[in-house]
Amino acid sequence: MEMEIVSHAKHSLETQLEIIKKEIDSLPKPEIYELNRRSTLQISAAVAVDAGQSLFGGILREMGIMLLQVASSEDEKPKSYVFWLNPILKDEDKREQVKTQLNEWISKDEIIRNFVVKMGWDEITKEGVMPPGCYENINTLGDFIRELLEWSKLYQTALFLNETQQKLPNIQPVLLRDGTLRFDHMGENHAKRLSEIFKDVGIPLFGISKTSKLLKNPLITMWLKIHNVFNKKGPFLVKLPYEKFRELGFRLSRYFGTEEENPKMRFGRYVIARFDSLPGSQNIFAVDVPHYYFESGSSFDKLLVILSGVAEHSTSTSYPTPGYPFALKKAHDKVIFTKDKVYLLENTLRRSLPSNVYDILKTLEI
Repeated sequence: MEMEIVSHAKHSLETQLEIIKKEIDSLPKPEIYELNRRSTLQISAAVAVDAGQSLFGGILREMGIMLLQVASSEDEKPKSYVFWLNPILKDEDKREQVKTQLNEWISKDEIIRNFVVKMGWDEITKEGVMPPGCYENINTLGDFIRELLEWSKLYQTALFLNETQQKLPNIQPVLLRDGTLRFDHMGENHAKRLSEIFKDVGIPLFGISKTSKLLKNPLITMWLKIHNVFNKKGPFLVKLPYEKFRELGFRLSRYFGTEEENPKMRFGRYVIARFDSLPGSQNIFAVDVPHYYFESGSSFDKLLVILSGVAEHSTSTSYPTPGYPFALKKAHDKVIFTKDKVYLLENTLRRSLPSNVYDILKTLEI
């Protein structure tokens, strides 16, 4: 039985690899650009959000309580938010609870309010902005809220960088997001508006993904390895052959498409970049680049200058991935609920809770 399984697996793998090799033969050589341009980039800022899902072994999350922290790499300390949705409330009560808290956030929090107004949302909880599933599932609601906080903070940070650039016109700031340039958990297409407001601010914004499905695609990995891309010295950018991918009929528009072809997904195009300088390093990133950097040769040259600056702000030994931009690491370090922070919060909460409430928490612990 085991040998039969192995035989079938071997045959399937061989067939799959032959298909991939055939497709790679149809692709052009990777278009590689060295990220060695002289750059005036002196400020590389990033934003991160984290939720305390591990507090009390996940009991708070199961009870519908979210503890969130958001910060940019330029902040001294993160800002904290608490949101709750009792999982046993009736549907009408859940809707009212979500609306009440979000409306209170918007009325009292300038960062969120400025972003919501700029996006043109007169009511964030209406259909078409917030997905209906947010009223039913705490995890869906949590994803929406995390992105709302992150994009609000990204917009505020972009405005801050713009003010800094006005005072110091000889520098070029850049803003980084961990992930794609999209609001994943939205009720409808808002990518176009996101593109417009960040383009108007004038601060370059890039999404950097270290675990993108694009990078796990065997076609991409083998294409780069066959052409010895990883053996190059220094940081580099690989421009993906979008037209050729379309010609070959690949259904990968999520990764290769432009804003015009795929407006509901995001407002960028992927390139592949390595920011560390070590030859042989396979620590590459999928970088989501706003579409307007591909509109002309001068725009693309500007992109290479800016990403050369990002490479200068990265190190070959950074955690969790060599070449990971330092600003992203700095932002994550500010907001992440480390084991020590979780231990401190749990003990503080434990001491402040009435004994009967704490006893209930303990009975819920699995």
